Amino acid sequence: MKMRVFCSLTAVIALTWLPNAQAQDWPDVFPSLQMLRLNLEMDQADWEIIQQDETFDIEVESMFWMDGEDPILVSVRRKSADPIQEGTSFVKVSLKIDINEYVSGQTWHDLKKLSIENGDDEDVVAECVAWHLHRLAAGPEGYGYRPGMASWVTMNINGIDTGVYVNVEQVDKRYLQNRDTYVSGETWLYKVSDPNQPDMKVGGPEDSPTVMHLCYAPFGTSCSAPDQQTIVEDVSELVNMQGLLTLGAVTQFSAGGDALFTAGKNFYFADFTFGLKRRYYPWDLDSHLPGNGTTHDVYSGGADYASLLSIPEIRAQYSQILNELMCGPMSQQAVSAFLDEAEALITPDLEADVNNQIDGSVAERFDGIRNWFAQRYAHVADQVDGFEPCTSNPADLNGDDLVDVTDLLLVLEAWGSCNTPCPPACFGDIDADCTVGVDDLLMIIAAWD
Repeated sequence: MKMRVFCSLTAVIALTWLPNAQAQDWPDVFPSLQMLRLNLEMDQADWEIIQQDETFDIEVESMFWMDGEDPILVSVRRKSADPIQEGTSFVKVSLKIDINEYVSGQTWHDLKKLSIENGDDEDVVAECVAWHLHRLAAGPEGYGYRPGMASWVTMNINGIDTGVYVNVEQVDKRYLQNRDTYVSGETWLYKVSDPNQPDMKVGGPEDSPTVMHLCYAPFGTSCSAPDQQTIVEDVSELVNMQGLLTLGAVTQFSAGGDALFTAGKNFYFADFTFGLKRRYYPWDLDSHLPGNGTTHDVYSGGADYASLLSIPEIRAQYSQILNELMCGPMSQQAVSAFLDEAEALITPDLEADVNNQIDGSVAERFDGIRNWFAQRYAHVADQVDGFEPCTSNPADLNGDDLVDVTDLLLVLEAWGSCNTPCPPACFGDIDADCTVGVDDLLMIIAAWD
């Protein structure tokens, strides 16, 4: 049996490392643990206008590039996040960069828009860590597809280092195309910035068939809600409930006050008529991981979407997802390892950023986040219905009481990580030697169920 596993493992490794001639490079601009350096060069008067613009509609021309690249012409406007200014000559504002506004068909690493966030509600540390939780959750126990990604960047504007931002992948038509989930005339994308007010971004002119069918709360407001059994049948047929509930689980775990269950807003959803069920995507995570959120009840929320958790079948699925995430890809070990490496990466640039919104030192801020997670895991474990404690088998990385191909793939995803700092060992480092490599794969094989 183990020889057969080894042969399968060899095939998996070969497939994982073979070059892909059709690979897209858009994921490369959202690296988890690499600081990209982005640059904008525009007329100084235009930059001052953008900093002060409160309409969020003014667009100006700018040259844009990442270090090591040639500049391209783009448009820049300010986003609605609160500005930050601590005794500096510039205002740190969130920005929307439109790659093809002035050059038709132009893309940048397969992207047409960038959303550059200044971390206004908490700070850029908490916002990017909140996004990383979604990235961790996007494995077999979570979405089953790739949600949006985010990473830290620095922005040099007109020769001035304006600090650290979070580059968040824009959810738009290109986002769907990059995930092979767009077919012209058969795809609709909606943004929900206000409860029960989905704003169509892609598709039309009429609403999607799914929107017209799910016309009742929590999905719509134009008809009365049916009985619970009908709701269960409808969502089973029309909605990727694993995805919706995972989005809800992650945002509830990170205590987001403006999210799916708490406020019924700050998310996207996409509908399709070519065989895919509705998919939900997170957005606007700048208020997550609040200092007073460690006791937040993962089942509570004032939004209509929270009513789904009153349906026993849906609540049970949601509880299982939370349990599996906490004991698997979103485990304390995985999050702690990310925080250790992230602190080493981001500290120099955060210390140089006078508008970082951090009270005290960067080290103190990371220690505070570690303490937040330690408390949060304990509280959520107490809250989740029938919570099953995480396994003690180090080779069972996803906490499903099995050692199988899922754990093998998690090791491959973490391959080569956990070099510094160590200890503690990072996720995937089964033998605790401060790296994830061949020895860890061999331990998976030895423990294979």
